[in-house]
Amino acid sequence: MDPLLVPSQSVEASQPNSPESTQQWDQSLRAPASPTRLFHLAPQLLAMACAAALPERAEAQQNLFNMPSGIITAPGTLFFQEQMNLFRRAGNSGTTFDIGLGKGWEAGINLLDVSLYDRLDRDNEPAQIGETHSPGSPDLMLNVQKGFEVTRWWRSSIGTQVGSNIDFGHEPARFLNFSWTSNAFSVPSHPEYGTWYVGGYYANPDFAGGGTNHDLLLGCEIPVVGHHLAFQADAVLGRNDLSVIVIGGVYSFENRWQISLGAQIPTENSGNPFGVVVEFTYPGPIL
Repeated sequence: MDPLLVPSQSVEASQPNSPESTQQWDQSLRAPASPTRLFHLAPQLLAMACAAALPERAEAQQNLFNMPSGIITAPGTLFFQEQMNLFRRAGNSGTTFDIGLGKGWEAGINLLDVSLYDRLDRDNEPAQIGETHSPGSPDLMLNVQKGFEVTRWWRSSIGTQVGSNIDFGHEPARFLNFSWTSNAFSVPSHPEYGTWYVGGYYANPDFAGGGTNHDLLLGCEIPVVGHHLAFQADAVLGRNDLSVIVIGGVYSFENRWQISLGAQIPTENSGNPFGVVVEFTYPGPIL
């Protein structure tokens, strides 16, 4: 899950195997290995090591950008997702690992809000809501989710994330919670109609920031080119740090890696920045 997700804070947030990201990693790893830099690279290095250990035939969930899909990781298998949220003046990443526990349960760990770059100190413009989190102060969360197959055309799930920020040198410890329910609807024997999602969430003030702390989750995924390319979009409604709409697509490779790319649009009166969301996910569906 990546609720963000899962999510997420996923509204601020590379796969090391593509040529472009390999070049970026090479350049990053040649830079001076200061303790701060190593701290920021830790989740990406961990992701590389764990992704290499994932089984080749693992059934796992496929998420939207910021909304959990409710597909539960198969028992005894692993799910990995790396999400990067890139804005003009700041960017961060979120890393998720989950394991299927059986009987519709999964659990895992999220390392969220890890700063990738920050230009706020060199910019005289006031920071937007989604750019105010302290760089270098990531959040460590535990997650658990339970899924239900209600009918052939209706899948439901309920889940939660709890944790705290972990770099106490930047700010005091804060208890963080994000909880959600998700429902997925599809037409049996007609995958061309896609899957449509509706749900709701609650986030405590330390996770959601100011404004509302509960609202709707909406999303959809519609095939475009066979099983490989799909249109994908989701929305976290409300007026808080999480409240954004992401519109884009997801491409599934034969080796079961997925890459998702989307444009982030702030919801009305949320004050969040426009940006780009990039996700790397394994394993995707068996093609």
